[in-house]
Amino acid sequence: MKQNNLLVLLSLSAITTSLLADSLSDSTRLEATSKTTLSIHPLFVSQSPEMVSGFRNDRNQTREDGRGGAFQAVLFGSRTNNSCDLARYFFPDGQESLIAAEDTNEPSPGFTKTKNLLAQDFNVITVNGNFESTIKIAPQQSVIGLGLHYRQSFWKNHDRGRGFWLSVSAPIMHVKNSMNFCETVISDGGGAVEGLTGVVAVANMTEAFQQEAWNFGKIATDCSMKKTGLGDIELKVGYEWLQHEPAHMESYLGIVIPTGNKNEGVHVFEPIIGRGKYFGVMFGSCLGLEIWNSEEGDKNIRYELANHSEILFKREQVRSFDLKNRPWSRYLPVYINQTQAQLAADEVSRFISTPGINVFTQEVKVTPGLTHNINTAFILSVRKFQGEVGYNFLAKRGEKVELNCCWQEGPALLHFLGAGQTNPIRTIDGNKYYEQTVTNQPISATVLIPVQILDYETSFIKETDLDLNSAATPALFANTLYATLGFHCQDREYPLFGNFGGSYTFSKNNDAVPRRWVIWAKMGVSF
Repeated sequence: MKQNNLLVLLSLSAITTSLLADSLSDSTRLEATSKTTLSIHPLFVSQSPEMVSGFRNDRNQTREDGRGGAFQAVLFGSRTNNSCDLARYFFPDGQESLIAAEDTNEPSPGFTKTKNLLAQDFNVITVNGNFESTIKIAPQQSVIGLGLHYRQSFWKNHDRGRGFWLSVSAPIMHVKNSMNFCETVISDGGGAVEGLTGVVAVANMTEAFQQEAWNFGKIATDCSMKKTGLGDIELKVGYEWLQHEPAHMESYLGIVIPTGNKNEGVHVFEPIIGRGKYFGVMFGSCLGLEIWNSEEGDKNIRYELANHSEILFKREQVRSFDLKNRPWSRYLPVYINQTQAQLAADEVSRFISTPGINVFTQEVKVTPGLTHNINTAFILSVRKFQGEVGYNFLAKRGEKVELNCCWQEGPALLHFLGAGQTNPIRTIDGNKYYEQTVTNQPISATVLIPVQILDYETSFIKETDLDLNSAATPALFANTLYATLGFHCQDREYPLFGNFGGSYTFSKNNDAVPRRWVIWAKMGVSF
């Protein structure tokens, strides 16, 4: 009876945590748009279904008079299937498609086209000046990997059912990220203008997102981005507090040894192996209870609960960011300093500028912070058959992003006409209210916007204008349901086990959680 009461309390705790996560979904969903970086929780890490299913502390005790060792190898693969959600995550204002068009303020009042992006800001400058297209993305990630996991008991007190254990695990992974960029050209504008001084004009948005002048923030328009490597190594040492039927309990401490790669910012949605090159510490506990056993003793049902927490520490990353309340403003062209603005004003070329993405991409300090994971499962064993169904809940704190160095004032947003003029209130969509000429009448006829070269300093972009949150993956809650089917052969000299399984991850939290399928096949041995 006490075991059943404890089981109910533990289950209610997990359910309550999940319901609390869902209650926060409306507010947190709004934070996940116009983002520059997405940190996806990696596969084959502590308490993930593909790692923990069928391989728990009992595998160390399976071989009678053995050495207390166990090993598993897991072949796994996954694919995301929420391309619309991920499009809203990366596109401004939660859009799934964007209209890009050339526009002008002539004839007055001008800027009358319906659009999300002013094409000239992306160096789309055509002969007829009437380019227009619709762009879409359908981001998708697929992963293939081999997970290796070794666990060894030592200093075992068999009479008291207590002892220490050590484990090490890591996956070898191949990650492929695809943006599936698609552009439908409505009007080609007669093609790109050639021979401009100070800028290389491109013919469409497909070329714009791959132009050589951009050092960062590119979108892979015609290919997938791939990365293969060794995922993070997890090293843990634990203690079994209770190892008697029908229950067991253990706790552990560990470290995350980063062996993968980190975000370089060159492309949006770069493939990352592991957690992003962060060092971390982890701790957790596991509890198991037998809740039913047949009279013959060859059938039983167990309940397993595991809690896992990890803290990843601050490190330098390369991230792109927007200006506050101006989604995708990172792509607005800028003057890097007043000298460059003066060159444009002197009519060397009114098109002289610097891609904003090169200025709004910097080395920053990123702190991922705390991640907490709860895994619950019911396991049915019938002779050599074993099946498992479970639920996994993941809660992850939003990243904290800070500038690595102080912001150096000097850059300023240029006016859409260029020629050394600036406009500190511009947006990426060429909004007519922000692009119009502004004077301080009726006091005088002084022109306030565009800002002339003599008043260049009044247009400086300041550190307080930067939206570093746009470079951070927001807080998230993820739910995973999984099931496995397998066998265990205990009557061999070296007992074997194996299973096939699959899981599905989803969330009502925000678009930062990719919905994805994971399937796996594993084999293990005790010795």
